Amino acid sequence: MLYSFAAMNTAETPLATAPAAAAPASGFFARIWEWIWRGAALREARTRPKLSWLGRERLRRARLAAELGDRALDPVEPLRAGSPLPLAISLYREAAYWALIQPGDPSGIGSLREAFEASKADLVGAADGTERLAAVRKALVEKTATETADDTPETQRREADLAQAFVYKLIDSDVDRDDRVADMLIQRWLRVLASLLVLTALVFGMVVALRHATIGPDLAQGKPWRASSKEFDCHPENTNCGGARTAILFHTAEEQNPWVEFDLGAPLEFRKVTVVNREDCCSERAFPLIIEVGDDQKSWKEVGRITENFREWDISFDPVKARYVRLRVDRRSILHLIRVSVYN
Repeated sequence: MLYSFAAMNTAETPLATAPAAAAPASGFFARIWEWIWRGAALREARTRPKLSWLGRERLRRARLAAELGDRALDPVEPLRAGSPLPLAISLYREAAYWALIQPGDPSGIGSLREAFEASKADLVGAADGTERLAAVRKALVEKTATETADDTPETQRREADLAQAFVYKLIDSDVDRDDRVADMLIQRWLRVLASLLVLTALVFGMVVALRHATIGPDLAQGKPWRASSKEFDCHPENTNCGGARTAILFHTAEEQNPWVEFDLGAPLEFRKVTVVNREDCCSERAFPLIIEVGDDQKSWKEVGRITENFREWDISFDPVKARYVRLRVDRRSILHLIRVSVYN
């Protein structure tokens, strides 16, 4: 029977009134630090009273009734018997009753009206204001279940939403000290982790931005190129080359000293080249790889060489001025690369 649990005559220590919330941290950075570290919230949580078995049982019943109210408020499928909104409000009434009764309250409290009158909880805070508290009291206390059922659907929905928000504020204020401390500690470490991830992303973004600002634009981007031969047509924008799923720019045939050559359009000064090797397979084909520069596609000067397998090769050298940049494998092989970038 509803409210029958309140009649139990259980001797216990009265529950102290919930302490006032800690003053919010002042200043932008102080608020950010409190959001992450939850220091004031943890201190407030540790001052909460320890609930007895009776207090935990009443809180469990409040949560159960509230959860059933949620399911009636927004059912997964429409109910065949009609609107469940009056039922949701009735369930929130019961949830409010269990949440309002403190373990030290007299056992004679047997109605929600009496629970409202005797409660030491911050009802105005739970309702988010005096006017909303009056609306909550009207919906849950002053109206009967019959009057609620006779209301319009719009009124039922509005009062169900009010009751839901009010009940969960009450339940939250009743949470046991150990449960609240555990929640705050979980929040702390999740937010610390999230902050570290954000900070890492920011540092990485700053490094990338600084790198681009330092080395300047890619002089080879969008410039014409040619290879010593072509085994397959490559479409890096579709990550496809010869039926293989890969982002390589070109694919030469197997030959002696395969190469790819980039035309910068005019003699330009540069001092760094980045080469990204094929990733899906066969990266060993691209070494020993020589970088050569020239102005007439006949005479070449070597500016860099790598003699071991690589995924991405960054090489810096003394500034040179040239129109053409050629990458050549110094043996019989096949050459296929994802990207070649030239920086001043």
